Amino acid sequence: MQYQAVVRKFGPAEEVVGIERAELSLLRRDQVRVRLLARSINPSDIITISGAYAGRTTLPFIPGFEAFGVVEACGEEVHGLVPGTRVLPVRSAGGWQEFKDTDPAWCLRVPDALSDFEAATSYVNPMTAWLMLHHKIGLRPGMRIAINAAASSIGSILIGMANAVGVEPIAIVRSEESRARLSGRLEAVIVDKAESDLAAGLAGRQGLDAALDCVGGARASVLADALRPDGHFLHYGLLSGESIPPSFWASHPDVAFSYCHLREWVHSEAMVNVQRAYSEVAAQIASKVIATEVREVFPLEKVGEALRAALPFRTGGKVLMA
Repeated sequence: MQYQAVVRKFGPAEEVVGIERAELSLLRRDQVRVRLLARSINPSDIITISGAYAGRTTLPFIPGFEAFGVVEACGEEVHGLVPGTRVLPVRSAGGWQEFKDTDPAWCLRVPDALSDFEAATSYVNPMTAWLMLHHKIGLRPGMRIAINAAASSIGSILIGMANAVGVEPIAIVRSEESRARLSGRLEAVIVDKAESDLAAGLAGRQGLDAALDCVGGARASVLADALRPDGHFLHYGLLSGESIPPSFWASHPDVAFSYCHLREWVHSEAMVNVQRAYSEVAAQIASKVIATEVREVFPLEKVGEALRAALPFRTGGKVLMA
């Protein structure tokens, strides 16, 4: 028997995620069984639970895109993985349970240098940050970039990765409390309490090579105003709850605009390349170039309490289930 967090109808996570006990199924010959030891709660989980991706999500389902564990058992046709191997099973949800049966090719190898909690937070945010900086905008020394929501978990990772190649970003935050949480080398900090604050803070700082936006709304246009011609505007979130206005594209015809979705890249990329990228990320975590703060840890069977502690998402660290 094992504990599983199960969603049987879409809705607010605190209301629709329930804990259940289930029998372990017979392990398929071509799969591995991973004993999961630590799990993260991420916005992508909550969005999926809400029903935003109902067209590609079949009820009931077990949430959890980021979970770390060790291989418990291998099917007879599995080669290259052995029991005890530390892994992150990716490419599908199902992390909010005690055991996950999965394709061995979808298991990223986790180095021993990472703690269990570091491993459980080493995929969604760090890999998204790596994808944006190194795959999307081609980060290199001398570039000038701006990052909003810079005090968030992914914001701090973006700053650390940028610093590692000699780039000092402009950090945009929403409060003095968030400013106090910032770390790393920065060109400037803008406290953006009102739209006029952002415009004033960016005045004289035009000519940026790239802007990384997870806020959306009208501020996207203000941020894009600071880009050089053909500068890159990379959009990866909607913390404001407001879409980028249609006028954005008419007023910025020379901006190179793109979205960033880790899921799409992982599903389209050869797993050997995903593992190579993950190994780079894991090395930066092990060497403390980047880090994720953990705020609270709950047992899996107390998933309801964990969700209440995690939501709404805010600065100050991630909530895990172990």
